[in-house]
Amino acid sequence: MSLKHLHRKLRNTDLPSEEFDPISAFESFETPVISNIIPPDRYTEPKEDYSDIITKVEAKKPQLASALKKLNLYQQQAVFSEDQKLLLSAMVGSGKTTVLTHKVLYLHFIKGIPLSQMAVLTFTNKAAREIKERILSFYENSTPPNSDELRYFGTFHSVARQLIKEHPKLQELGFTPDFSIMDQEAKEDFLQRLIVSHELDVKYRNKLDKRLKLYRNEKQIIYGNMKNPDDLVQLLNISRKEKQANNLMDFDDLISVINWLLKLKKTFIPEWIIVDEFQDCNQEQIELIQNLSDDQNHFFAVGDPNQSIYAWRGSTNVIFQNYIEDQSFVIMRLPLNYRTSGQLLNAASCLLQQNNDALQATRDQGKKLIIRNHFDDHQEAYYYVQKFKEVHQKGTPWTEIAVLFRTRQQIAIFESVFQLEGIPCEVVSKTKLREQAALFWLQNILLSGLHPNDMDSILRVFTSTDFGCLKAGKKLLSAYSKFTEGKEFASKLEAFSCFLSEKYKKHAEYIDLCQRLMGLADYLQSRKRDVNLYQYLSLDFFLKPTSINYQDDVADIKNALNELDHYTSKNYFGDWLEIYRAALSQVSLEGHFQINSGIQTETKGVRLLTIHAAKGLEFDHVYLSGANSGIIPLERKKAGYDHLKEEKRLLFVALTRAKNHMEISWHTKSSAWNAQDGPSYFLNSIPSALVEKVDTAPAKNSAIETTQKVESNDDSKWKVGTKVKHPKYGTGEIKSCNEQDVVCDFGKFGEKSFASAWAPLVKI
Repeated sequence: MSLKHLHRKLRNTDLPSEEFDPISAFESFETPVISNIIPPDRYTEPKEDYSDIITKVEAKKPQLASALKKLNLYQQQAVFSEDQKLLLSAMVGSGKTTVLTHKVLYLHFIKGIPLSQMAVLTFTNKAAREIKERILSFYENSTPPNSDELRYFGTFHSVARQLIKEHPKLQELGFTPDFSIMDQEAKEDFLQRLIVSHELDVKYRNKLDKRLKLYRNEKQIIYGNMKNPDDLVQLLNISRKEKQANNLMDFDDLISVINWLLKLKKTFIPEWIIVDEFQDCNQEQIELIQNLSDDQNHFFAVGDPNQSIYAWRGSTNVIFQNYIEDQSFVIMRLPLNYRTSGQLLNAASCLLQQNNDALQATRDQGKKLIIRNHFDDHQEAYYYVQKFKEVHQKGTPWTEIAVLFRTRQQIAIFESVFQLEGIPCEVVSKTKLREQAALFWLQNILLSGLHPNDMDSILRVFTSTDFGCLKAGKKLLSAYSKFTEGKEFASKLEAFSCFLSEKYKKHAEYIDLCQRLMGLADYLQSRKRDVNLYQYLSLDFFLKPTSINYQDDVADIKNALNELDHYTSKNYFGDWLEIYRAALSQVSLEGHFQINSGIQTETKGVRLLTIHAAKGLEFDHVYLSGANSGIIPLERKKAGYDHLKEEKRLLFVALTRAKNHMEISWHTKSSAWNAQDGPSYFLNSIPSALVEKVDTAPAKNSAIETTQKVESNDDSKWKVGTKVKHPKYGTGEIKSCNEQDVVCDFGKFGEKSFASAWAPLVKI
């Protein structure tokens, strides 16, 4: 099966039924007979010894040979393989980044493949930087590769941007190579401005991005309670023209535009395409890989179907199944886990949708998985205060402790309690640039000067509540539109400068700023490496020296400008003005000004983060909070079987973040939206021999006593014929019971089986 055929199959994948019973669905896929099991005969097993290859490597590159000797046989097999199409099924904690990096080094230093002939595609800037840094560390005293050689190493979006810039057919789409990139928030501002300025009737504006994706994929206009179409299609047409006129693209455009261009003319066919986290690819990314491929080049993908947790971004673990069915692809594996202790890994493995030997522990057995009942999140937070102090006193650094949550809404109470009780903590999330007022304003200043038709950036400079002089809104847009009607200007920036000069003469400093922005490109070209943008733009005036935030704002902006200077000097090739534009594009792609190669290390304290944010991280002590049914799995209306399977994979990801200690909590009285009584029924998959159950809920509370009875190991609490009540199925009668299971008949819902220790039943 070719990548092109795979792309077609993904588009034609059947959608799940919208109506189903989640608990029954869970029971239906509890058995190990799952459609995406990788048959053992599909794996190509490693040789017993690769010393002959390592000896040859040692003659050419001793440092690389020394590193390759440390790899296990599975890892060496993947690095040395010369198969044209290879999928590496890399289990959690098996060293996939190490293998991917050594693959690149082996191909380059030993096989002579130029780095410029490799497309190395990742999903995060952090992963891209880590791969580049590891590669550069192997150059010892020799001259390292420049940024031109590594220009196809990066995220899908950054590589797409580079390919778009270089494509000779770009202008046929109405863009030029110096286009600017809108992040998600800028895209929302852009669309909202068009709705206001063109007086469009668009419903559900707070869900506009979702509506646009539905229309793009399924041509769906009617949404929610709408009975008639609105102006969504008109908005799309206007936005397309506006993007071309302003030379703007958003993140989604980057992939779709390069796919369109490469279908017109393939300008770059790398000798090797190497993809990290392949299970996270969506349809358009698969299409990009296809458009970079031909019958001669090689394809090497690393991924783990058990960590496919981004269906909401369009990814699907069907990708792996299609490769397994394609006999032209070689399937290898990395089954050895170096992260998690034995018993915790065995518990996590019970959640796998793979064959039993897919994940193998290399460490000692360690501690059991702890499942702890708390009364509510407040009690749990104060339990953690005491627990973390004890753990820290015994030598565990704060940064080796993490509390995971299914939703961001669960985090706030823990952050408040920890701060109150003196536990250093950090909520790990992607900080949006617009949340840092001075840096967001600086970004828009530079975008306005380097992309003078970027109307939204221009407006954000002069309507900033902290640093601007005008009030944003329909009145301003209307006045500007009337002023420019029938007039011709070289750019939107020039038009706005004339508008300010005529309508707002009292704001002389801002009129001067407009003039300096219009001359920014010439300034950068003339000064080149001797650039002082802070002084040239007279930023001190706008940062208001009397402001309480003045010192911090000045420091933040100067640090950001230093980052830009460092990036431009290190990545300089070609036109000097273009590299400044490239630096700003990198800021947009990464979402911050720390755009140089150094990997930022977080050292503030205990990490509080969602399971999604924890993917790829590891900690000595991990605590999963509030794992009630309804939260894990997260109950969603009209979700299907695939949603439940992904939620189970999400729990697997949570458990495998821990190296030595893992606790899962559930609440008797949960404050989380949609939470149900009792722990996640996914935990029924884990044998009791691997679990230690603990109840820390207060003893003197009738509601809690009921829960404690439920958790008791005394099987006398359940008797055949007893009437019970379930929060979902209502009144029922116990038909059979033993130490492991309770079977109840709920009439129209039929018989349901529950784990005796966790059955969410109350005697009537």
